[in-house]
Amino acid sequence: MSVPLLHPQTTDDPRLLRWLIGTRHLSAVPPEVHALIDEGVLERAEVDLGEVRTWLGANRSWETDGPRVRSALFDALSGQTVDVSAQELRDGIDEILAREVTPVAASHGGAIKVHSVHDGVLTVELSGACLGCPLSGRTLGDLITRSVQARYPQIREVEAAQPRRTWLKLRRR
Repeated sequence: MSVPLLHPQTTDDPRLLRWLIGTRHLSAVPPEVHALIDEGVLERAEVDLGEVRTWLGANRSWETDGPRVRSALFDALSGQTVDVSAQELRDGIDEILAREVTPVAASHGGAIKVHSVHDGVLTVELSGACLGCPLSGRTLGDLITRSVQARYPQIREVEAAQPRRTWLKLRRR
């Protein structure tokens, strides 16, 4: 599994830190962070898409307690196994492609969409300028694989669907 992105960002409230987590997803405040809330290190925490917001407890400082918060979040994200239904997985991958891949493909006159997700293999359908493009392998390997595996490590492979061939019937006169 890849190392999770975890970047603290200050806010106008000195007790609040936003932790940017990239494309990783936490459905709830992880137990490691709940332990810090129970201990009084944190007052509260909230999870949102791409970030976790943490508020320091009374008489605490980021200089002293920040490394513990970071370690707790890092542990939660590193040991994360995303347990989602097949439909949630597909929807999540569609969202990642729409946000991170579609703009790149569209800027070159192409399109990429999910064809299927089965047994750890994501198959995508290339169309437009992406179909037959000599750099499509790099797009699959670099852009799509990295983006999807960052959030769904259970996707171990990304491949392109074989293009459908349409045969035209010729009429004899």
